[in-house]
Amino acid sequence: MSATQPSPPVNTSPAHDRRPDPGLLKQVMSSFCTGIAVITAPGCDSDPRPAGMAVQTFASLSLDPPLICFAPARSSSSWPRIRDAGRFAVSILAEDQRELSARFAASGTDKFAGVLWRPGGNGAPVLEGALAGVECDLETELPGGDHTIAIGRVTALTGPREAGPLLYFRRNYGALGPAPAAPEASGPGEGRGASAESASSARSASISSASLRSAS
Repeated sequence: MSATQPSPPVNTSPAHDRRPDPGLLKQVMSSFCTGIAVITAPGCDSDPRPAGMAVQTFASLSLDPPLICFAPARSSSSWPRIRDAGRFAVSILAEDQRELSARFAASGTDKFAGVLWRPGGNGAPVLEGALAGVECDLETELPGGDHTIAIGRVTALTGPREAGPLLYFRRNYGALGPAPAAPEASGPGEGRGASAESASSARSASISSASLRSAS
């Protein structure tokens, strides 16, 4: 009788004990390219200054009812002021607004100094030059580890501006690259149709691949 190989040990530790390396987790998650938005709120009686912060986590959540979400860090000093206002605006940044992203990501500074903005219908600042603006009432806030998940109900919309988005990938800013040149039409009839289809495929490929040119 041949000896059997011992079975590999079974990991019986609870799922919450099998934690990934934090550094590797950051590296892997930074491989997901995102846009950048600035969340702003009007001042209040105790502090008339508007509040604002940059986020990478902004996303559409629901069309009916119209809801959006983002995830502020629990350590944020701006989010409590925005939460207390109960209403806010989202300015989706364009590729030429990298400076605004850096400004609203910093802490301990006057983030609105020299920034052009207008009050939205709910009083929250909407940044000039943004790709689009979304005004919201705070619907609810849910726990999310070292962040929370803020859900807003959309009350008004602005835009969109014809420009490319500001992107963030592996801790570098970037922008969508130009679409590849479309092939020339080969002639009437079937050839022209094939050329149009190829051009459409080329444009789609340039968007789905989201080639980045570093702007850092």
